[in-house]
Parts: sequence; C-alpha cells; structure tokens
Amino acid sequence: MKIINVCTLILALLFGCVLSLHAAKSDCENLDGDGAKPVKEVNKEGDAVQNDYDEVVEEDERKGVTYLSVIGGSEPKPNACGLNPSNDEGEWTGWGGPLDTDNATIGEGAGTRNEIVIGGIYFERGIGSHSIATLVYDLSGDDYLKFEGYVGMSDEKDPAECGHGGSGDFVFRVDGKQAFKSDVLQGTDGGKNVDAVKVEFDIAANAKELEIVMGDGGDGAGCDHSAIGDAKLLNAQALAVEPANKLPTIWGHLKDSY
Repeated sequence: MKIINVCTLILALLFGCVLSLHAAKSDCENLDGDGAKPVKEVNKEGDAVQNDYDEVVEEDERKGVTYLSVIGGSEPKPNACGLNPSNDEGEWTGWGGPLDTDNATIGEGAGTRNEIVIGGIYFERGIGSHSIATLVYDLSGDDYLKFEGYVGMSDEKDPAECGHGGSGDFVFRVDGKQAFKSDVLQGTDGGKNVDAVKVEFDIAANAKELEIVMGDGGDGAGCDHSAIGDAKLLNAQALAVEPANKLPTIWGHLKDSY
C-alpha cells in the first residue's frame, strides 16, 4: 500500500511539472485566425498604417508571473492562462461585448477581435476592451508584490479611423486606493503614433483587490479601443529573476525615430 501511495505521489508531481512547463498563452482562449485586421511586422512602423509593429513584448515565462485574462483564466486562484475578473462581465467593456477572447482587442465586436498592438509595439499577452470598462481582480490567490503592464489605445483604430485613433485614460486601484493614473492617451498625437505607457506599482501584503478602470478621456466613448499590454502580477519568485525582454519605462512620448 505504501508503495502504491508513493508511486501515486510521484505521478502527481510529474503531472504537475508537465502542466507548469506548458502553462502559457496556449492555455488561453485565443484568436481563431488572424483577426479582422491582421497584425504585420515591419522594419519601421508607420503612422498611417493600422496594426503594423516594429517592437515585440514576448510572454514573460518566469515562474511566479500571473497574467490577467478575461476568459481562459480562473478566479481567484489562477490557472495556466491567468486570472479572470471577479466583477460582473457586463462591466468589462462599454461596447462590443461580451468579451470572448484572451490576448486580443475589442475589435468591432464578436468575430472581429485582433491581436494587441499599441503604438507600434506588439504584445503577445494583454487585455483589450472599450471604454468605459471596469475589471476587478481578486488578489487572494497568491502573495502578489507588483503589477506591470503597458497601457494605450489599440492601433486598430488609428489614424485612418476616428482622427487620432481614439482617446482614453487608465486608473488602477488596490483595495480602493489609487496606485496609478495615466494622462489622457490618444492613438496618435500630431499625426505621430504614441507609445504604450509603462505601468508598474507595488502591491501591499494581504491586498485583496485590484481594480482597473479604462475611461473615455473625457470626450465620450466613441472609438476608444483601450488596451493593456503584458498585464501581469508578480510574486517574490518572479521578482528574483530578471525578465528575458523588457522595454524602457516610457511616459506617452513619441517614438525617438520620428
């Protein structure tokens, strides 16, 4: 009997290791196909071209990284895809719902989602929605110490549509206390693409809830395809290892190449 129990334990541990090795974007509910506006990698992204990119933020594969998701994850204990919101799904997007795909933009509704590009940067992981949207995440499933991500307006709308590609603002609160608030961000500014804005803040011990509000920038919700690239929570295990790739901290400035 003892031998059987030991064998069962070993098999369980091996199975757990296999799952942990394959816990990635592939475990999410991802786009089936190229999207309504396929993304395209180029040598130099252009201001007047939708969804082209010349920089990539790859999935962070460090142990201790939990991505925020909307469909394929679980709540409050994350699964292989990540962590889903705990609030009512009717609040997750102001238009084009319900959200039905991870790591994708809002598009023009079901069947039109696209992969996430913000300011000429392609994000393998992220969240796309339409203002005004509220996402609430239960933090009780792990000892999270930090949030990291990039916010901005999806390149699927700028500049051919909506003039400046929509506008929005982003507010992050932990247990009701504001941790980050962006300026009003547009898809383009003066005809030039606007970079994604880096967001990072510490999370206090025993924090219970992360709230993210994607606002309309004060000018109404039309064309406001908001996105959060590489949206993730980090615990001590993740913070002990340097990420494989990262962009510099940027505050909505225009690309230096222009």
